Amino acid sequence: MLQRRGAATALGLVVLLASAGCAASPDAPPSTMPASDADAVLEIVQLRGDVASGHIELRVTNEGAAALEVARAAYESNRWSARMERAEGDAVPAGASRNLRLQLPPPTCDEGPLEHRAVLELADGRVVAGVPGDPLGQLEAIDDAACALRSFERDVAAVRWLDPAIPADGSGAAIVRLEVVPVAGEGAAGGSVDEVGATVLLAPVDASGNRIESLPVGLAIEPGGEPAVVEVPLTPGRCDAHAIAEDKQGTLFRIRVTSAGEPAELVLPSPNPQRDALLAWVVARCAALP
Repeated sequence: MLQRRGAATALGLVVLLASAGCAASPDAPPSTMPASDADAVLEIVQLRGDVASGHIELRVTNEGAAALEVARAAYESNRWSARMERAEGDAVPAGASRNLRLQLPPPTCDEGPLEHRAVLELADGRVVAGVPGDPLGQLEAIDDAACALRSFERDVAAVRWLDPAIPADGSGAAIVRLEVVPVAGEGAAGGSVDEVGATVLLAPVDASGNRIESLPVGLAIEPGGEPAVVEVPLTPGRCDAHAIAEDKQGTLFRIRVTSAGEPAELVLPSPNPQRDALLAWVVARCAALP
């Protein structure tokens, strides 16, 4: 996997800045109030349902006595290639927290220390800004999967899902199909696709139809080699209705690979049509199983 950068300083408290009507120059940042007078705490989290869709949440906790009316929210970081903005209005009652969802842009894969900032523009013209906290300890790793995939596709092979073979009536195994197209030319490296792991909802099966935790693949990849297709037969990993209805990562596959002899894990979400077909198949397959 990627070697992460040095640990970042992540302050949880974010101070309430002076209102836009203050005497400071429009081009200069407003003066901050002491942290002890802060009215809000800003934090960045990524929830289970955010992983496959590529989102994060700016969590706003209102520690003041009055509601915060948020007009706009933004987050920027040297780990991501563009500023993330949310222009929807949100109210955060006193003593409450709200998660404001932000779409992740492509990562920069920057190896330097984390530098980031969150900003709330309030409806009354005030601004809350500062370095957000990292309560779940995620900020050093959120971009790992995207950067690992980018590195593998640049140096070894491009990977993508082809149309799956999924019996709509649940009469047999679902088969997802991974295309692997080796990189050619100068700088291309050899590698391999080693195994495809189970998800929280789906498990691979072996040649005898037995459920296994990961499917051995053993596909060697040579620079400039011919494309290959890896077929992964699946069975439901669980059949409880709650798990299916509340699925967040059940169709997000983790593929263990090597690149120039170094191990890595690729996280490859299912395209929406494949995801929808797999979830419908799980329902039908579970009903058909003894």
